[in-house]
Amino acid sequence: MSHMIIEKIDTVYTPNQQQWRDTWHGHQTVVEEEKISTDGSNVPYAFNPILEVPMNPQFPDDFELNEDTQNEVEQWKVICADCRDGKSGKIHPLHVPKKGYQIHDNRLMFDCMVKAADQVLGANNYELVTVGTLGGYSQFFMSIAIKGEEKFTVGTDDIWSKYFNLITSHNSVVSSSFMLSLIRMVCMNTVQAAIVESTNNDTNQKIRHSKDSLDQITPKAFEKTLSTWIDNASQYKKQLENLKSQKMDLNQFRAFSVGTFTEEKSDMISTTSYNRVSEMESLFVRGIGNVGESRYDALNAWTEYFTSGNGSGKVAGAKKLARANFGKANDWKREAFRILTDEKEFTIANERGNQLMNDRALMVGSN
Repeated sequence: MSHMIIEKIDTVYTPNQQQWRDTWHGHQTVVEEEKISTDGSNVPYAFNPILEVPMNPQFPDDFELNEDTQNEVEQWKVICADCRDGKSGKIHPLHVPKKGYQIHDNRLMFDCMVKAADQVLGANNYELVTVGTLGGYSQFFMSIAIKGEEKFTVGTDDIWSKYFNLITSHNSVVSSSFMLSLIRMVCMNTVQAAIVESTNNDTNQKIRHSKDSLDQITPKAFEKTLSTWIDNASQYKKQLENLKSQKMDLNQFRAFSVGTFTEEKSDMISTTSYNRVSEMESLFVRGIGNVGESRYDALNAWTEYFTSGNGSGKVAGAKKLARANFGKANDWKREAFRILTDEKEFTIANERGNQLMNDRALMVGSN
């Protein structure tokens, strides 16, 4: 159950609109109204209280409870979700942290996100497109689509998305964080992918559950960070548009790819890297949305290869998603973007790639 939606406990709300109604997993609850209300009134199961309960363990009669053990026990507490008025009608233990752990309440996080969006974007310039809980109420998340930015194009046909996202965890699976991402959160898979993608793009603000962490959870703090990210996202769009305008043919793609896979002092290309380049050539020319004409097609080829192609491993489902968004596969995607957008690094990679390809051709010819 990679989506981590526990049927009798969790609820994932979506708006009653064609664009946002459905999700890949089909476990969404569509609100009756057209929109998810910014006051949260039509997503009630998202705001059940999160409680702290002191530890009161019952030890066996013959257990000697010395002072050190007693002091240690007193340093811990139980975090519970009070869903007696929710879907399950029960209280659910979630976590046993130390006393310093600070709860980040679902309602508090929701209100900060909405107020920040109001101030930075304007009340009519965004829409709540997902609100919900996951993992038996252990996670709360939401996605806000930025109107005018929820879909933007590069060139005339390639569509990208932009969302103001939030995740808070009540069992320390992840830190609380809000982010600007190209991924709409609808389940734990997409939560993880959005965290990684936004972290890579420096548009993710993490908040640990420390004693003073509530000082960071204010509308003003969220507003300031979101405003900065909006400016940075505009720059990212410009970078993509610039890649779209820079011509590249198949030979140049091959040289760039070989150069990216090898280090500066390399005197040969490995068989594994050479085979990867060969596999990516078809993606450069015929991959999703590609025509084999620009650096943008090169970026798409690398992204597709290391997201859904052989570069993410010969596995399926959640494992493939994890490999694509964590570890080496994701590092390669970031490295390709870095080199493609840095003219000096791009020239160095191309020169190295051309030299290594020529050396390989000579070796093959001599054999």
